[in-house]
Amino acid sequence: MSFKNKIVLGTMKLKKYFKNTSDLSKFLIYAQKKGIRQFHVSSEYDSYKLFVQSLKKIDTKKLTFILKLSEPKTHQLKFSLNKFKKKLEKYRENLGKKHNYIIQLVNRYKCNNSKKYIFYEQKTFDSIRNTIINLKKKKEIKSFYFFPYHTNTNKIKKNLFIDGITCYRNPNYNKNDSYAERNNFKMIIIRVFGGEKKILKKNNLRKLILYNLKNKLVKKIIIGLNNKKQLNQFLKVC
Repeated sequence: MSFKNKIVLGTMKLKKYFKNTSDLSKFLIYAQKKGIRQFHVSSEYDSYKLFVQSLKKIDTKKLTFILKLSEPKTHQLKFSLNKFKKKLEKYRENLGKKHNYIIQLVNRYKCNNSKKYIFYEQKTFDSIRNTIINLKKKKEIKSFYFFPYHTNTNKIKKNLFIDGITCYRNPNYNKNDSYAERNNFKMIIIRVFGGEKKILKKNNLRKLILYNLKNKLVKKIIIGLNNKKQLNQFLKVC
């Protein structure tokens, strides 16, 4: 069974490994030939400008981009629908309007009280609902996910425009599984290898990858692969 439709190439650290558009564009062409046509991007990443410029140098058919859209950008502010719309349009201008777009909303407003945050989060969903529905109807976006900074044991208010959540998930951390299941959410997974905790070892690569790829709740996994060798090794496991 092939899981390529679940694999998304992370772009955060690409600038560390590719110094110019020529080298990066060659790697992107190679990845596409191997069946990788989905990318996770953020205008906050140092690599973003290099990635956009490299993408323009190659002949691309329709790709899928998961957009890390931070609104508000800092924890001192609250969500602004107008800023959200402008940021989305800027992404589509930079990357090309022919592609598929999945929004990953990162709502950074800081509130340590989980009940207050969830109330604020629901107000955000209420304000954004019609916009997301219209964007889907116009096929400007494919789906809408969000990062759950706080969760509770109850179902949240039913929001059919929400497709799921983006979250950390690996054998040592899966606390969002029950939250996703009771709300009928799919999951886009980051930190498959544990992030800063570095749980990846020589003999457990396959276990870590398949832990997410085989899970029915998991829609996609975001993986940072920075050279052909890493990509081939990863695809061999899949």
